[in-house]
Amino acid sequence: MKFVKSLSIFSGGVLKIQDKQKKKRRLLDEARSSGEPFRNGPYFDAAEPHMDKQWENIIWPMLRDRGIDFHCVLDLAAGHGRNSAKLRQYADRIIIVDINQENIDACKKRFKGDDRFVYIKNDGISLRGVRNKSVTFVYTFDSMVHFDSDVVREYLREFYRVLKPGGYGFCHHSNYTDNPGGDFRKTSHWRNFMSKELFAHYCAKEGLTIVEQRVIDWSSEKLDCLSLFRKSED
Repeated sequence: MKFVKSLSIFSGGVLKIQDKQKKKRRLLDEARSSGEPFRNGPYFDAAEPHMDKQWENIIWPMLRDRGIDFHCVLDLAAGHGRNSAKLRQYADRIIIVDINQENIDACKKRFKGDDRFVYIKNDGISLRGVRNKSVTFVYTFDSMVHFDSDVVREYLREFYRVLKPGGYGFCHHSNYTDNPGGDFRKTSHWRNFMSKELFAHYCAKEGLTIVEQRVIDWSSEKLDCLSLFRKSED
């Protein structure tokens, strides 16, 4: 009986490990699918001219007067660095993270000679290489809107890990809920399934507190949301 019981416990443990590995593979596949279209293409050149207006009218109004510490900023899914170029006006150190090596190379070329920058090519779901409690501000704009909701939650878990107590985070994410479980490339403006409320729920689950959320109305379509959150001082 002891042998049977031990075998049952062992088998259960193996199944749990296999399920965990299967989930991770699925998440990695989801991350690659949202990153692949932005490996090579004209998108970043087309988006660059709009950055000044977006920063002045949409982004900075949510960040200013918050007491955010810009000492060490992490720019997730940085693309070709148009957001990083804005962040370096305030940051002492910037960690650029992207799933695509092509984007990392583009940022290295763009910011060549600026030793404030650190570059990490990641797997699309983690911030491996970033130390615990080392970042004062995490930021992502115009990327997370394409992420699967489970990938979003994985990143929120990682944000909690790398943020210093009292650190802030700013995420531009989807507010589109019309295609649950569907392919984001078949939805309006390639928005993945996510909402203002679900993002706030995930933040709470991962120990982060929402400070403010603003739904963005793009031409009468409330497809996106900006969420500012904070890790407690404890």
